[in-house]
Amino acid sequence: MAIIKAVSSKAPIKTAITYISKSEKTESKLLGGYNITPDTAYEEMQSTKEIWGKTDGRTYKHYVQSFAPDELITPEQAHEIAKEFVECCPQFKGFEVLIATHQDKEHIHTHFVLNSVSFEDGHKFQQKSTELQAMKDLSDKICLAHGLSLTYKGKAFDGSEREETTAYRKEQYRFLKRAEQGEVKSYVQDIALAVMDCRECATSRSEFVELMNAQGYAVKWEDNLKYITFTDLLRQEQGEKQCKIRNNKLEKYYHVDFSKEGLENEFVNNARRNQEEQARVVRTDTITQQGRTVINDTETVIRQSAVNINCSDTLTGKLTEERRVTRITLNGTDTKIKNSTASRADREAERERLRVEESRRIAEQLEREREELAKRAEKISRGGFSR
Repeated sequence: MAIIKAVSSKAPIKTAITYISKSEKTESKLLGGYNITPDTAYEEMQSTKEIWGKTDGRTYKHYVQSFAPDELITPEQAHEIAKEFVECCPQFKGFEVLIATHQDKEHIHTHFVLNSVSFEDGHKFQQKSTELQAMKDLSDKICLAHGLSLTYKGKAFDGSEREETTAYRKEQYRFLKRAEQGEVKSYVQDIALAVMDCRECATSRSEFVELMNAQGYAVKWEDNLKYITFTDLLRQEQGEKQCKIRNNKLEKYYHVDFSKEGLENEFVNNARRNQEEQARVVRTDTITQQGRTVINDTETVIRQSAVNINCSDTLTGKLTEERRVTRITLNGTDTKIKNSTASRADREAERERLRVEESRRIAEQLEREREELAKRAEKISRGGFSR
């Protein structure tokens, strides 16, 4: 397993390079460079700063990758893992990094000294707490690929809580560590804890300030100021001079993102979680109400079904009686139809008889008229015409 740590130091860059390159701590085969030659590391880094006109301010960033004392790994293997880590880390792209693996202690570890100025475009190295965590995750991923064990997040090699508090001065560091253990009272510790507590609840800047005020701390957060200033009001009222601290100092001491942007992002996330929780409650209430409505509707349907069944039984009885009456009616209708059919046949026979008699009568009349005409014709032919 390996742990990545950022080392805070005010030593000059040349001192840091000289320290990690000492022969009593490492050897030439355990020295390497990323975008740089180990033997001329200082000269190349300083030249980059001069080219871009950035020789002041922070001159380098120092990290250490430490392996557990009982990890079965050689210095050469640790050095190869360190080089792979640097080459794969996107935050190191465009920067010069000196790599030195030490074997002078019970645990093998590798130092990385990174030039604060990029040789590609001259921008200075900046890192958020989330980016430092990304580096640690990358280190874990590479160690796992090499068959090494991993540490749990926030734990040291022995399983204890990993110490993250750092400070530029040893006295200040020791004081903060004693404050963490409850040995002394520290306004820095108290403010840091209050900020972490309030940022987990607040959904806006104004709410954060109100929560801090409620715990006894003033917050000076103005858009035209780069940093946020926190004040312990009780200590201030008691006349103590050491009662204020800026957010950037808290970040350095505790490796927690106390920046304006970081806090604002936390507020946005809190507001979103609150909205999601409220929406979940509303959905739950809606589903519950819908369930009750369905149950009520089901009970109504069941009661209506029982009524319908009773009505169906009554209707069935009525239909049975109506079918019986209908059958009687149909039987009577059949009889009437049969009788009607017989009467119609009789009427047809009577009409046929009358037609025959009428035809006979007409024929007889025509016969009489022909005989009369024949007699007249005979008289005319004999000259006995008369009107």
